[in-house]
Amino acid sequence: MPTYALDLDGTFAKYTGFRGPTIIGDPIPLMLERVKGWLDDGIEVVIFSARANTPAAVRAIRAWTKLHLGIELEATNIKHPRFARIYDDRAVAVETNTGRIIGGGGEKPTPPRLGQRRA
Repeated sequence: MPTYALDLDGTFAKYTGFRGPTIIGDPIPLMLERVKGWLDDGIEVVIFSARANTPAAVRAIRAWTKLHLGIELEATNIKHPRFARIYDDRAVAVETNTGRIIGGGGEKPTPPRLGQRRA
């Protein structure tokens, strides 16, 4: 079975700003039901989040998944080759080996780097 990687903040949990590594928002209902369906179908789900960068944060994420799913999911901030799909509110899909944007992600102007101005 495949493994799906799922971002936490803004994708699986409501996010209104960072309030600490162990403070996680309520689940987003549509995604919660989707994840339950994946698990019922035998798909492995991993929380893939920049938040998972300390043991305390990983413990908080695992406890949050236990509370809302009944099981502890793996939590990591490392992208693994086994991830068949990655779900993230900030990601834009890019066609393999072409650089083409797919799925309606669209191109937006790149913001200027700190200290630079737009032309």
